[in-house]
Amino acid sequence: MGDTENDEGFTFVEIIVALAVLAITLLSATPFFVNSLQSVNKQRTRQAAIQVADTAMEQVRGLKGSSLLSGHGQQAGEDQFAAAPAIVKPYLATMQVGRDEDSAVLTTDGADAPISTAAQVTTVEGTAYTRMIYVGACEVYLTSSSGACVYPVGKSAEPADKTKILKFFRAVVLVTWPDNSCATTAGIPANTCAYVTSTLVSRAPEPSFDLKRPSPTVMTTAITFYRGTPASAQLEARGGQLPNTWTVSKLPAGLTMTTGGLITGTPTAAGITPATTTVTDKLNRSDTANITFTVVLPPTVTMPPNTGNHIGEAVSLQATAANGVGPYVYGSSTLAPGLTIDNSTGAITGTVTDAGTFAPTVTATDQNGIPGSGTYTHTVYPAVTLNPLANQSINLGDQLSLTAVGAGGDGKYSYSATGLPAGVTINKNNGMIKDKVNVSGRFLPTITVTDGLGGTAGTASQRIVVLVNTTSSLIFTAPALTAPDRTTARGTAASMTLATNGALLGLSPVITVTGLPPGLTYNAVTNTISGTPTTAGAYTVTATATTVTATSVLTLIWTVT
Repeated sequence: MGDTENDEGFTFVEIIVALAVLAITLLSATPFFVNSLQSVNKQRTRQAAIQVADTAMEQVRGLKGSSLLSGHGQQAGEDQFAAAPAIVKPYLATMQVGRDEDSAVLTTDGADAPISTAAQVTTVEGTAYTRMIYVGACEVYLTSSSGACVYPVGKSAEPADKTKILKFFRAVVLVTWPDNSCATTAGIPANTCAYVTSTLVSRAPEPSFDLKRPSPTVMTTAITFYRGTPASAQLEARGGQLPNTWTVSKLPAGLTMTTGGLITGTPTAAGITPATTTVTDKLNRSDTANITFTVVLPPTVTMPPNTGNHIGEAVSLQATAANGVGPYVYGSSTLAPGLTIDNSTGAITGTVTDAGTFAPTVTATDQNGIPGSGTYTHTVYPAVTLNPLANQSINLGDQLSLTAVGAGGDGKYSYSATGLPAGVTINKNNGMIKDKVNVSGRFLPTITVTDGLGGTAGTASQRIVVLVNTTSSLIFTAPALTAPDRTTARGTAASMTLATNGALLGLSPVITVTGLPPGLTYNAVTNTISGTPTTAGAYTVTATATTVTATSVLTLIWTVT
């Protein structure tokens, strides 16, 4: 009896422990079940949104292309596109707003159209889904590998063969619904999910099918090939019971054609080959038409000559395409920094910004996408500078000795000078001045260096002061040679007296003055410059004292402010 009681007590404890373990397990599993439920609910609402979008797409596809814009006014469509959220904008950027051509449709109509411009709300299992359908026109180029819509139309990539342009309506469906678990999307309210899908609908008239296909008709009347370039071209026909069989009377040298009308090979000579081609269908019905095969030279580009410029200079160069089939599209990614090329003309313009030697390649692509290219050398030099020159002070009869040194540019320097004392010259090749001075006074020579390219950035100048002193020959004593320059306000009376040491030497020099500011005159009797200057500027004034045996010059800057 005692053993039985012990067994029952132990069994009761085990039950209590088991219940506790079960409770703990259930509590720990609660977050898992909650998250699982939320995930299932999110998937369920998304599937419902996709179903709403698919239903809208079926509505679009159920209409003829010509009916998609029924009841749409221009203003209503533009307002709908303008108010679209950012998530839809990339689609709308390739679409053109359209309208119903019916004059009875007002420009603001659209909300009651078969494809409404207003939002539509559908409730599924208690969740409200808002649906918006955007309809617009676009084009797809068969020559493009992307197959994407192109807008605006008429871009440079538009194929010359208009049969390669497909015209579509694009319908974009946006469905939104409330859900706290959705991340924020640009242009969509917070705690809102969004789903976007789109489709293309042909703008061409709806086809009518005729099981009795008409006789074949040759569609290809001209093909262009490029000499030396492997070619592949398919002759095209309308109608006929397939397969169609082709023959051609003559092909350009280097080309062959299969019975299926595929022309391949590498043309060997440029020229025009007129021929006839015949297509015959399975029922032995045929059509013959004239066809022209044109073999042209691949595009070539005449480049600008090798060019040199200084940093900061404006550049105008020209690349010119020839051969191929124009018009051409020009391009280059290797021009000297600061330059651009006009895509339609090949003009290269701009202001160069960096020094260096560049080898730009310019490519011209013709109407059929065949490129030609060329390269030229463009050297950009630093602007020319002149190393600083010191002012000079020497005695009459001594040698004026200094050397101008240029820098930058292309290094092919030529030196010149103005305003040097009479008899003193500069060596144009090395910039050296080394001559005896036989005229006393104050001189303001300007030293200039020019490189082989010239121009504003290829030239640098510097003005210095040269004093030629003497105690035994004629020289100006007033104003002082060391500070003769003057500054006068415009409209203010001014005067300055000129004097020499001529009387001390028993000489009677004659003084002449040139370069005075307008409004000032020189009185030879009083040796005085006087008057009221009328025009602002910096004027180089030269006074010259002359006797039979000696000459002295005084050059000064008279600034009128």
